[in-house]
Amino acid sequence: MTARLLDCSPDEYHRLPGFSSSLAKILIGRSASHARDTFVRKAEGDAEEDLTDDQVQRRERGTVLHALVLGKGKRIEVLPYDKYATNEARAARDAARAAGRVPVKASKMEIHERTAIAIKSRIASAGHDLDGVSELGIAWQEPSPHGPVDCRAMLDHVTMWGLEEDSPHVPGACIYDVKIVDDAEPRLNERTSERLLYGIQAAAYTRALAALHPRLAGRIGFRFLFCEHKRPYEIWDPRPDGAFSELGARRWISAVHAWSRGQAESKWPGYLEPGASISVPTWKLREEGIPADG
Repeated sequence: MTARLLDCSPDEYHRLPGFSSSLAKILIGRSASHARDTFVRKAEGDAEEDLTDDQVQRRERGTVLHALVLGKGKRIEVLPYDKYATNEARAARDAARAAGRVPVKASKMEIHERTAIAIKSRIASAGHDLDGVSELGIAWQEPSPHGPVDCRAMLDHVTMWGLEEDSPHVPGACIYDVKIVDDAEPRLNERTSERLLYGIQAAAYTRALAALHPRLAGRIGFRFLFCEHKRPYEIWDPRPDGAFSELGARRWISAVHAWSRGQAESKWPGYLEPGASISVPTWKLREEGIPADG
């Protein structure tokens, strides 16, 4: 797999062409039609979902904390307002968003900075040194039955060692994926990881880094950092186990092949399936005392 670094900001990265883990998660979780539509809307500059004000604010809070923890990320614009109660304040907020920046009220920025310091302290106390490269953009190609697929990824943080020719250390790396969450409780986030198909992301990022540095192949670790944004700022830092990694890799390759097939045949199937039927979940049949075989 050929690969190269992407020298761009997170905003510029999201406007680039190429298949990504985000598109793969949509393709596997919904359909090829949904993934293709998302790709087209992004290319047309119309990729924003219909979100409530509360959802937008929650997303922007996560984006700000993400950038402060990693020391790099989306541009932030601090606005001299305590609330967006006036036309002037709302206009400044909307202008910042239209320019691709995250608007933050000055009073909130102080809180975000204290929170980021606390999160970084928790991460360091857990033995993780985020002293590598943040927001590492990589473009590479994945093979498929229909030819190579151009892919892209932006890794939150990567530490690497032993890549120098005269290094006494065996080459290795660790990819860190930071998630700012309300609740880092392990069982909750294990379910969330499956629902949001985080395994695809882990597989794509690992393959991207191995494509960029072939000497790291088979020597790349991966850690999720689920970080609470409220006191006591607890974190959960799991490694993907074998089953998680295997399923994620299978889903990623399946998505790449489906994307390649769609490009080759200009066919992007949705939910329609000839002869499809709808049934009752097994657990509901048991609840009603109905044999699962009808």
